[in-house]
Amino acid sequence: MTEVYVDVAAASMEQGGASSRLIRASEPEALRALRYLADSGIRVVVVASEDAQPDRDLESIAAEVVRALPSRPRGPAWYLTSDIDRCRGSSARLRTVLIGAQQPSGSVRRCDAVARDVQAAAMEILAQLAMPPRAGAGTG
Repeated sequence: MTEVYVDVAAASMEQGGASSRLIRASEPEALRALRYLADSGIRVVVVASEDAQPDRDLESIAAEVVRALPSRPRGPAWYLTSDIDRCRGSSARLRTVLIGAQQPSGSVRRCDAVARDVQAAAMEILAQLAMPPRAGAGTG
C-alpha cells in the first residue's frame, strides 16, 4: 500500500507570525486533495510536531497522526513538507516533495520534487501511481 506522509505545516493556511495556538487551520484545497488520495486507497499519515498540530478536518482524513517519519516505510511512500531541512534520503522507498517553495541553488539538502501546493503534489502522486515506469524502459 502506498503511503503519503504530510507535515501539518504543509497542509496549513499561512498563519502570519507566531501564534500561541498549536493547532493549525488546514488549507481547504489541501484537505480536498488529501481526501481524494485517501479515497483512492492511499494511506494518508499526518506528521505533527510540538508547534504544529492538525485541526479536526486534517486529522479526520489521516489514517494516523505521528510525531516523526518512520525510519523505513512499509512500502512506497511520499513525504510532503514545506521545510527543506526535512528532505533527506532516509529510504529509497520514500520520495520527498517540497511544498510551496523552490530549493535554494547549491543547497546541501535536496527534495526529490517540488510542488506549488499539496493539491499539485497529490496530482503528481496519482499520475505516478497510474503510470509507473516500465521495467527496463530506456534500455535497448
